[in-house]
Amino acid sequence: MKRTLSLVLALIMLLSVTAAFADGKQIDGLAERKIKINEAGLNEVDDLVSPTTGRNLMEIEVPGGFLGLAATGEYQPILVQVSNADNGLGSSSKIKNYRNAPLNGIYADVVYEALQKKGGGESRMTYVFSDIIPDFVGFVRSTRIQHALYRAEWEAAFVTSGWNYAVTDVPDVWKANGLPDPTGKRTAEDPGIVYVGDLGQTKPWGPYVFRVFDKSGKKYSGANTEIFNLTGLLTDIIPKDHVPANHAWKFTDDIPAAGDSGKFVYVKFGNENNTDSRLEYDASTNAYIRYVKPAKGEDLPYRTNTLINPVVKKVQGDGRNVKGLGVVIEGMEAGDPITFNNVIIQQVDYQWINFTRPNPKLIGSGNADYFMGGKHIAGVWERKDLTSRTVFYGEDGNEIEMQRGRTLIILMPYGEKGASVSYE
Repeated sequence: MKRTLSLVLALIMLLSVTAAFADGKQIDGLAERKIKINEAGLNEVDDLVSPTTGRNLMEIEVPGGFLGLAATGEYQPILVQVSNADNGLGSSSKIKNYRNAPLNGIYADVVYEALQKKGGGESRMTYVFSDIIPDFVGFVRSTRIQHALYRAEWEAAFVTSGWNYAVTDVPDVWKANGLPDPTGKRTAEDPGIVYVGDLGQTKPWGPYVFRVFDKSGKKYSGANTEIFNLTGLLTDIIPKDHVPANHAWKFTDDIPAAGDSGKFVYVKFGNENNTDSRLEYDASTNAYIRYVKPAKGEDLPYRTNTLINPVVKKVQGDGRNVKGLGVVIEGMEAGDPITFNNVIIQQVDYQWINFTRPNPKLIGSGNADYFMGGKHIAGVWERKDLTSRTVFYGEDGNEIEMQRGRTLIILMPYGEKGASVSYE
């Protein structure tokens, strides 16, 4: 059946010159909010409505060769650990800006952003693909404990480049969640649902892990070169009997009536060029455009990345990760802006392992602030245990109803130096 996906935006989005990262009304993220919640259970799932975006599945256009719920009717979300190096920008002698932009990130339903380094030096994204599963995604990076905790509430397949194997924090979460150790013996009959690029040479998912090379067969420099073929994982690797958790949210067609003005949101982790962002509401699309600030030049919209003429072929070098295969490309180019119909600021208590590795408390409760339809609404969140979904509640104590479309969830470590959120 014909499906139509509204992909992006008017040219006005690309030309915004609003003052960058100004200060508006400060959110007191640590103040106690006396909201009595009406505990929510699991939401009913409609076969014709996406549980992650609220969109009509019959109206989503799936590109040729892509899969996902809108293409097959099978709900099998995949979480991917994605770089946010240089705030999704980067440059080289060949590629100016967006060198580190998320590959095919425009197709994600949900994006989590969390602090990676103390002091705001780096954040990292976790992308949830469900409605549409693209072929190549990346650039895939390593996991910290918060990313393993996301996966546990979705009970979904998870893609990462690895983690610090000398530290047990991430494996401890896998173990507590009953997952097989991805570093152990994995077979085609029992691959597990955590797929690690560093282990690709000896694991059944190895044929779907690649590095990106130029036409001469030379690997692009830096850590942001690893990509995965998600459609291959979905077809050949993820166990057919794996059932992900019901993570369905509530959605509405109505713009929020409650709340104060929230057309601009300023998110500060502590580093203007590497982690901070500004979100601007565009009423014509009912979506927030995320802007980031490069070290030089004017603010740029956060955008997806595309590969120019990708071809899988044998290449020289880097055999540990690609077994002699790589994706050879003519180049990369920035695609459409990645916009968000819902922006959730989730207050969390950040702690640190050995003062370097983040250990946010994602089980429990805290404050939450929602930006939807140009409005700001204050609320709270609760997650009861490792495998429970995080439920976001509004001012009335009921589970919040979101706008249909993509959602950005930002873990905000209020109390950390340089961390703040303001809006206007």
